[in-house]
Amino acid sequence: MNKTAVILIVISITLLTSGCGNRMWESTKETTSETYDFMFDTAPTARSYHDTASIPIIEINYRAADVIYSNVGKFELSKHSAIFVHPFVNQNDPSDKSIFGPVTMEQVSDRLVQRGVLITAGEPNETDYEYAKDINLNDYRTMNQNKLDKLPPRAAILSGSYVIGDNYIYMSAKVTRLVDSAVISGHNWTLPISDNVRQMLPQLKLDDGLEPTVKTKFD
Repeated sequence: MNKTAVILIVISITLLTSGCGNRMWESTKETTSETYDFMFDTAPTARSYHDTASIPIIEINYRAADVIYSNVGKFELSKHSAIFVHPFVNQNDPSDKSIFGPVTMEQVSDRLVQRGVLITAGEPNETDYEYAKDINLNDYRTMNQNKLDKLPPRAAILSGSYVIGDNYIYMSAKVTRLVDSAVISGHNWTLPISDNVRQMLPQLKLDDGLEPTVKTKFD
């Protein structure tokens, strides 16, 4: 066998081995990810934990706002109805003053503004809890959309809460009409506990270091 033939054989074997190695690595990586989710029970029904954690929480909150918007019935509010907002609260610790609640509320409400909702700052007035004079619920029920917009707009409030789990934060939000306390939209979703989320929740921040479990010096 001449020298040229030997060189060609060596090159062919090297390329074949490299290709197999890459395929084995990709297969191993996919299997490892699936095994992690299965063993630690972290996989949501829609997508794996790793996939969800890679999505910025603002995108997840925007999608939640889209669902909240779409769930509002056609005649529940008019386009002139003011919606007040409250920061989302920690359901297990209402005294929690972390920035997570206000940030989540702002992201959801900002998305609603983009959809044309009249998000209103401040607190509702007493009149927001009452029907206008000579107006009642039946007047709104019997109107089509064009005439509904000519009636006094009914205000609502967007509120929400969250529960901190091991790997996810469980979010819940609802839109409540003030005049009759009717919940006209509601939605639940989850946010993965990523490093960015930990920065907004002091109780979840990682320690700067770990205390050694073995003795490192002798007296």
